[in-house]
Amino acid sequence: MSWFRSAMHKAVEAGGNTNLPRTVRNYADSVVQQAGFAVAEGAKLLQDRIGMQNIKSFRHTVRNLEEVSVSCRGLERIQLLRRWLVALKEIERILGNYYDDNEKDLVQNDTPAESKDSPGKPTLIMYYDPDLGDEPVNFRDVFLHSQALEGITLSMVG
Repeated sequence: MSWFRSAMHKAVEAGGNTNLPRTVRNYADSVVQQAGFAVAEGAKLLQDRIGMQNIKSFRHTVRNLEEVSVSCRGLERIQLLRRWLVALKEIERILGNYYDDNEKDLVQNDTPAESKDSPGKPTLIMYYDPDLGDEPVNFRDVFLHSQALEGITLSMVG
């Protein structure tokens, strides 16, 4: 919007020393300021909306899983395997509940069920990679795509 402000200032300079140029300058400055606030608020809303969706990088997570799987030793390996197992079971439980709820709704209403956001259910972190398609995936898909399990197995043997 700096082009708008400079255009208005040039118009004011051409107008002389009357009250009209000062009014135009003040109005132009307020328009630019309000537009700047609107852009900043829009960016903040967009960032908040993206943050609420809990979307993380697919590739970064795969790389982290693989690096951690080969770098852990001893008790860390067991804890890591337990965390992975808990995360995988939690996803299975959430997806199982989701599909069970949808089947119950289909039987009761004979219409497709809409997904409902329930505050009682834990949120699911989703991972996105533009090369895989438009749909974000969950931890199970990231874990299966990575070679983390192979890496931790090889590090235990070696």
